[in-house]
Amino acid sequence: MNANKRLSVIIVNWNVRDLLESCLSSIYLETELPEDEYEIFVVDNDSSDGSADMVRELFPKVHLVANTENIGFGKANNQVLDQCKGEYILLFNPDAMLIDNGIDKLLEHADKCQDTAIWGARLLNVDRTLQRWTGGAFPNIANIAGHYFFVSRLLSYFCATKSLYLEADVDVDVDVDWVSGACMLLRAKSLNGKLFDDRFFMYGEDMELCHRIKMAGWKVLYTPIASVVHVQGASMKHQTGEILLSSLKGLRSFYMLLHGNRWVKVVDSITILGFGGRWFLYKLLSFLTRKKEFSDKAASSLGYIRITKDIIQREG
Repeated sequence: MNANKRLSVIIVNWNVRDLLESCLSSIYLETELPEDEYEIFVVDNDSSDGSADMVRELFPKVHLVANTENIGFGKANNQVLDQCKGEYILLFNPDAMLIDNGIDKLLEHADKCQDTAIWGARLLNVDRTLQRWTGGAFPNIANIAGHYFFVSRLLSYFCATKSLYLEADVDVDVDVDWVSGACMLLRAKSLNGKLFDDRFFMYGEDMELCHRIKMAGWKVLYTPIASVVHVQGASMKHQTGEILLSSLKGLRSFYMLLHGNRWVKVVDSITILGFGGRWFLYKLLSFLTRKKEFSDKAASSLGYIRITKDIIQREG
Protein backbone atom coordinates (compact mmCIF):
# COMPACT_ATOMS: atom_id res chain seq x y z
CA MET A 1 0.00 0.00 0.00
CA ASN A 2 1.15 3.47 -0.87
CA ALA A 3 0.59 5.44 2.34
CA ASN A 4 0.19 8.98 1.01
CA LYS A 5 -2.75 9.80 3.26
CA ARG A 6 -2.99 10.03 7.01
CA LEU A 7 -6.01 7.77 7.40
CA SER A 8 -8.25 5.33 5.55
CA VAL A 9 -11.67 4.56 7.07
CA ILE A 10 -13.48 1.34 6.17
CA ILE A 11 -17.17 0.89 6.99
CA VAL A 12 -18.99 -2.36 6.19
CA ASN A 13 -22.76 -1.88 6.02
CA TRP A 14 -25.80 -4.13 5.93
CA ASN A 15 -29.31 -2.69 6.08
CA VAL A 16 -28.78 0.14 8.56
CA ARG A 17 -29.25 3.05 6.16
CA ASP A 18 -30.20 5.72 8.70
CA LEU A 19 -27.44 4.73 11.11
CA LEU A 20 -24.92 4.72 8.28
CA GLU A 21 -25.96 8.26 7.35
CA SER A 22 -25.46 9.37 10.96
CA CYS A 23 -22.14 7.54 11.10
CA LEU A 24 -20.75 9.21 7.98
CA SER A 25 -22.04 12.62 9.07
CA SER A 26 -20.31 12.20 12.44
CA ILE A 27 -16.98 11.49 10.76
CA TYR A 28 -17.13 14.67 8.71
CA LEU A 29 -18.43 16.77 11.62
CA GLU A 30 -16.18 15.39 14.36
CA THR A 31 -12.88 15.20 12.45
CA GLU A 32 -10.51 18.14 12.25
CA LEU A 33 -8.14 16.30 9.93
CA PRO A 34 -8.23 18.00 6.51
CA GLU A 35 -10.43 16.07 4.08
CA ASP A 36 -7.57 15.58 1.62
CA GLU A 37 -5.65 13.69 4.32
CA TYR A 38 -8.22 10.94 4.81
CA GLU A 39 -10.49 8.76 2.71
CA ILE A 40 -13.63 6.77 3.47
CA PHE A 41 -14.65 3.43 1.99
CA VAL A 42 -18.15 2.02 2.43
CA VAL A 43 -18.62 -1.61 1.49
CA ASP A 44 -22.32 -2.40 1.31
CA ASN A 45 -23.21 -6.09 1.63
CA ASP A 46 -26.27 -6.13 -0.65
CA SER A 47 -28.54 -4.01 1.54
CA SER A 48 -32.20 -3.84 0.59
CA ASP A 49 -32.92 -0.55 2.38
CA GLY A 50 -31.37 1.89 -0.08
CA SER A 51 -28.09 2.27 1.80
CA ALA A 52 -25.95 2.33 -1.35
CA ASP A 53 -28.15 4.92 -3.06
CA MET A 54 -28.04 7.11 0.05
CA VAL A 55 -24.23 7.07 0.04
CA ARG A 56 -24.12 7.95 -3.66
CA GLU A 57 -26.55 10.84 -3.19
CA LEU A 58 -25.43 12.36 0.12
CA PHE A 59 -21.74 11.43 0.33
CA PRO A 60 -20.29 11.56 -3.20
CA LYS A 61 -16.69 11.74 -1.91
CA VAL A 62 -17.02 8.33 -0.23
CA HIS A 63 -15.61 5.37 -2.14
CA LEU A 64 -18.57 2.99 -2.42
CA VAL A 65 -18.39 -0.73 -3.13
CA ALA A 66 -21.87 -2.22 -3.58
CA ASN A 67 -21.78 -6.01 -3.33
CA THR A 68 -24.51 -8.19 -4.81
CA GLU A 69 -24.44 -10.58 -1.85
CA ASN A 70 -23.65 -10.48 1.85
CA ILE A 71 -20.07 -11.75 1.95
CA GLY A 72 -19.59 -11.10 5.66
CA PHE A 73 -17.74 -8.53 7.73
CA GLY A 74 -14.20 -9.86 7.33
CA LYS A 75 -14.25 -10.39 3.57
CA ALA A 76 -15.90 -7.02 2.97
CA ASN A 77 -13.13 -5.22 4.86
CA ASN A 78 -10.52 -7.26 2.99
CA GLN A 79 -12.13 -6.25 -0.27
CA VAL A 80 -10.80 -2.68 -0.12
CA LEU A 81 -7.58 -3.12 1.85
CA ASP A 82 -5.34 -2.89 -1.22
CA GLN A 83 -7.04 0.42 -2.17
CA CYS A 84 -6.31 2.07 1.18
CA LYS A 85 -3.64 4.77 1.10
CA GLY A 86 -3.62 5.66 4.77
CA GLU A 87 -0.75 5.41 7.22
CA TYR A 88 -3.47 4.27 9.60
CA ILE A 89 -6.65 2.32 8.87
CA LEU A 90 -9.80 2.78 10.94
CA LEU A 91 -12.37 0.00 10.90
CA PHE A 92 -15.67 1.55 11.90
CA ASN A 93 -19.16 0.10 12.25
CA PRO A 94 -22.08 1.83 10.53
CA ASP A 95 -23.98 1.75 13.84
CA ALA A 96 -21.24 3.79 15.52
CA MET A 97 -20.94 7.57 15.79
CA LEU A 98 -17.93 9.72 16.58
CA ILE A 99 -18.06 12.25 19.38
CA ASP A 100 -15.57 14.83 20.65
CA ASN A 101 -13.11 14.57 17.73
CA GLY A 102 -12.41 10.92 18.42
CA ILE A 103 -10.38 10.25 15.25
CA ASP A 104 -8.03 13.15 15.86
CA LYS A 105 -7.42 12.02 19.44
CA LEU A 106 -6.76 8.44 18.33
CA LEU A 107 -4.29 9.49 15.64
CA GLU A 108 -2.40 11.84 17.96
CA HIS A 109 -2.22 9.09 20.56
CA ALA A 110 -1.11 6.47 18.02
CA ASP A 111 1.82 8.59 16.91
CA LYS A 112 3.17 8.40 20.46
CA CYS A 113 2.92 4.59 20.67
CA GLN A 114 5.34 3.31 18.07
CA ASP A 115 5.37 -0.23 19.52
CA THR A 116 1.58 -0.55 19.13
CA ALA A 117 -0.28 -1.66 16.01
CA ILE A 118 -3.93 -1.79 17.12
CA TRP A 119 -6.02 0.57 19.25
CA GLY A 120 -9.58 0.17 20.45
CA ALA A 121 -11.61 3.18 21.56
CA ARG A 122 -14.06 3.47 24.43
CA LEU A 123 -17.39 2.15 23.14
CA LEU A 124 -20.49 3.63 24.75
CA ASN A 125 -24.15 2.71 24.70
CA VAL A 126 -26.62 5.35 23.58
CA ASP A 127 -27.10 6.32 27.24
CA ARG A 128 -23.29 6.82 27.47
CA THR A 129 -22.69 3.79 29.71
CA LEU A 130 -19.68 1.60 28.91
CA GLN A 131 -19.92 -1.40 26.59
CA ARG A 132 -17.79 -4.12 28.20
CA TRP A 133 -17.20 -5.89 24.89
CA THR A 134 -14.83 -3.13 23.77
CA GLY A 135 -11.94 -5.54 24.36
CA GLY A 136 -10.46 -8.05 26.75
CA ALA A 137 -8.48 -11.28 27.01
CA PHE A 138 -8.30 -14.22 24.64
CA PRO A 139 -10.80 -16.96 25.53
CA ASN A 140 -10.04 -19.84 27.86
CA ILE A 141 -12.23 -22.14 29.93
CA ALA A 142 -12.09 -19.91 33.01
CA ASN A 143 -13.00 -16.60 31.41
CA ILE A 144 -15.67 -18.14 29.16
CA ALA A 145 -17.30 -19.63 32.27
CA GLY A 146 -16.93 -16.30 34.05
CA HIS A 147 -18.70 -14.52 31.23
CA TYR A 148 -21.66 -16.88 30.89
CA PHE A 149 -22.18 -17.34 34.64
CA PHE A 150 -21.68 -13.65 35.54
CA VAL A 151 -18.71 -14.35 37.84
CA SER A 152 -15.82 -12.91 35.81
CA ARG A 153 -14.44 -10.77 38.62
CA LEU A 154 -14.62 -13.61 41.11
CA LEU A 155 -12.82 -16.02 38.79
CA SER A 156 -10.21 -13.40 37.94
CA TYR A 157 -9.42 -13.11 41.66
CA PHE A 158 -9.19 -16.85 42.38
CA CYS A 159 -7.85 -18.17 39.06
CA ALA A 160 -5.56 -15.27 38.11
CA THR A 161 -7.14 -15.24 34.66
CA LYS A 162 -8.04 -12.10 32.75
CA SER A 163 -11.68 -11.50 31.88
CA LEU A 164 -12.94 -12.22 28.39
CA TYR A 165 -14.42 -8.70 28.32
CA LEU A 166 -13.38 -5.50 30.11
CA GLU A 167 -14.87 -5.40 33.58
CA ALA A 168 -14.87 -1.68 34.33
CA ASP A 169 -14.43 1.78 32.88
CA VAL A 170 -10.86 3.06 33.17
CA ASP A 171 -9.10 6.35 32.50
CA VAL A 172 -5.73 4.93 31.37
CA ASP A 173 -4.56 2.76 28.48
CA VAL A 174 -4.85 -0.98 29.03
CA ASP A 175 -2.64 -3.58 27.33
CA VAL A 176 -5.24 -6.12 26.13
CA ASP A 177 -5.34 -9.21 23.95
CA TRP A 178 -8.04 -7.97 21.58
CA VAL A 179 -10.26 -4.98 20.84
CA SER A 180 -13.57 -4.81 19.04
CA GLY A 181 -13.73 -4.39 15.28
CA ALA A 182 -16.57 -1.90 15.82
CA CYS A 183 -13.89 0.78 16.18
CA MET A 184 -10.37 -0.45 15.56
CA LEU A 185 -7.44 1.73 14.52
CA LEU A 186 -4.63 -0.13 12.75
CA ARG A 187 -1.09 0.79 11.85
CA ALA A 188 -1.16 -0.12 8.16
CA LYS A 189 2.44 -1.32 7.91
CA SER A 190 1.84 -3.91 10.65
CA LEU A 191 -0.67 -5.78 8.48
CA ASN A 192 1.78 -6.87 5.78
CA GLY A 193 -1.03 -6.75 3.25
CA LYS A 194 -3.41 -9.01 5.21
CA LEU A 195 -6.39 -7.92 7.26
CA PHE A 196 -8.98 -10.52 8.35
CA ASP A 197 -9.00 -14.30 8.08
CA ASP A 198 -11.67 -15.24 5.53
CA ARG A 199 -12.71 -18.26 7.59
CA PHE A 200 -14.52 -15.91 9.97
CA PHE A 201 -17.77 -14.64 8.45
CA MET A 202 -18.67 -12.35 11.33
CA TYR A 203 -17.48 -12.32 14.97
CA GLY A 204 -14.13 -13.70 16.08
CA GLU A 205 -12.19 -12.14 13.21
CA ASP A 206 -11.14 -9.20 15.38
CA MET A 207 -9.69 -11.60 17.97
CA GLU A 208 -7.82 -13.55 15.28
CA LEU A 209 -6.35 -10.36 13.80
CA CYS A 210 -5.22 -9.08 17.20
CA HIS A 211 -3.67 -12.47 18.00
CA ARG A 212 -1.75 -12.51 14.70
CA ILE A 213 -0.50 -8.97 15.25
CA LYS A 214 0.58 -9.72 18.83
CA MET A 215 2.43 -12.83 17.67
CA ALA A 216 4.36 -10.54 15.29
CA GLY A 217 5.61 -8.54 18.27
CA TRP A 218 3.21 -5.58 18.28
CA LYS A 219 1.06 -4.33 21.17
CA VAL A 220 -2.74 -4.08 21.22
CA LEU A 221 -4.15 -1.27 23.36
CA TYR A 222 -7.55 -0.25 24.64
CA THR A 223 -7.51 3.52 25.11
CA PRO A 224 -10.25 5.63 26.72
CA ILE A 225 -8.79 8.75 25.12
CA ALA A 226 -11.45 8.55 22.39
CA SER A 227 -15.12 7.62 22.87
CA VAL A 228 -17.58 6.30 20.30
CA VAL A 229 -21.34 5.84 20.65
CA HIS A 230 -22.19 2.35 19.42
CA VAL A 231 -25.76 1.17 18.79
CA GLN A 232 -24.75 -2.41 19.56
CA GLY A 233 -26.14 -5.11 17.28
CA ALA A 234 -28.30 -2.86 15.10
CA SER A 235 -27.74 -4.89 11.92
CA MET A 236 -27.97 -8.17 13.86
CA LYS A 237 -31.64 -7.46 14.55
CA HIS A 238 -32.28 -8.23 10.88
CA GLN A 239 -30.03 -11.29 10.73
CA THR A 240 -31.26 -14.86 10.54
CA GLY A 241 -29.95 -18.32 9.70
CA GLU A 242 -26.26 -18.70 8.95
CA ILE A 243 -25.47 -15.09 9.76
CA LEU A 244 -26.99 -15.26 13.25
CA LEU A 245 -25.21 -18.59 13.74
CA SER A 246 -21.88 -16.84 13.31
CA SER A 247 -22.44 -14.67 16.40
CA LEU A 248 -21.68 -17.72 18.58
CA LYS A 249 -19.57 -19.65 16.10
CA GLY A 250 -16.91 -16.90 15.94
CA LEU A 251 -15.85 -17.19 19.59
CA ARG A 252 -15.92 -20.99 19.44
CA SER A 253 -13.86 -21.04 16.23
CA PHE A 254 -11.25 -18.71 17.67
CA TYR A 255 -11.03 -20.78 20.86
CA MET A 256 -10.35 -23.85 18.70
CA LEU A 257 -7.76 -21.92 16.70
CA LEU A 258 -5.88 -21.22 19.95
CA HIS A 259 -6.42 -24.50 21.80
CA GLY A 260 -7.46 -27.05 19.19
CA ASN A 261 -10.28 -29.45 20.08
CA ARG A 262 -9.10 -29.71 23.67
CA TRP A 263 -11.91 -28.88 26.10
CA VAL A 264 -14.17 -27.60 23.31
CA LYS A 265 -16.98 -29.83 24.62
CA VAL A 266 -16.60 -28.09 27.97
CA VAL A 267 -16.91 -24.72 26.20
CA ASP A 268 -20.10 -25.96 24.49
CA SER A 269 -21.52 -27.16 27.81
CA ILE A 270 -20.69 -23.85 29.49
CA THR A 271 -22.42 -21.97 26.66
CA ILE A 272 -25.59 -24.06 26.88
CA LEU A 273 -25.71 -23.94 30.69
CA GLY A 274 -25.01 -20.21 30.65
CA PHE A 275 -27.86 -19.41 28.29
CA GLY A 276 -30.04 -21.88 30.19
CA GLY A 277 -29.40 -19.96 33.38
CA ARG A 278 -30.16 -16.68 31.64
CA TRP A 279 -33.38 -18.15 30.23
CA PHE A 280 -34.49 -19.15 33.74
CA LEU A 281 -33.55 -15.77 35.23
CA TYR A 282 -35.30 -13.74 32.52
CA LYS A 283 -38.34 -16.03 32.61
CA LEU A 284 -38.61 -15.49 36.36
CA LEU A 285 -38.20 -11.72 36.00
CA SER A 286 -40.79 -11.71 33.24
CA PHE A 287 -43.26 -13.52 35.52
CA LEU A 288 -42.57 -11.21 38.45
CA THR A 289 -42.57 -7.89 36.57
CA ARG A 290 -44.70 -8.67 33.51
CA LYS A 291 -42.20 -6.68 31.44
CA LYS A 292 -41.86 -7.62 27.78
CA GLU A 293 -38.13 -6.89 27.74
CA PHE A 294 -37.50 -9.85 30.04
CA SER A 295 -39.71 -12.22 28.04
CA ASP A 296 -37.84 -11.14 24.89
CA LYS A 297 -34.48 -11.84 26.55
CA ALA A 298 -35.74 -15.24 27.71
CA ALA A 299 -36.78 -16.10 24.16
CA SER A 300 -33.43 -14.88 22.84
CA SER A 301 -31.54 -17.02 25.36
CA LEU A 302 -33.55 -20.07 24.32
CA GLY A 303 -32.76 -19.28 20.70
CA TYR A 304 -29.04 -19.17 21.42
CA ILE A 305 -29.24 -22.59 23.08
CA ARG A 306 -30.70 -23.95 19.84
CA ILE A 307 -27.99 -22.20 17.82
CA THR A 308 -25.24 -23.67 20.02
CA LYS A 309 -26.68 -27.16 19.60
CA ASP A 310 -26.83 -26.60 15.83
CA ILE A 311 -23.14 -25.63 15.77
CA ILE A 312 -22.21 -28.72 17.79
CA GLN A 313 -24.21 -30.97 15.46
CA ARG A 314 -22.59 -29.47 12.37
CA GLU A 315 -19.02 -29.24 13.55
CA GLY A 316 -18.72 -31.82 16.32
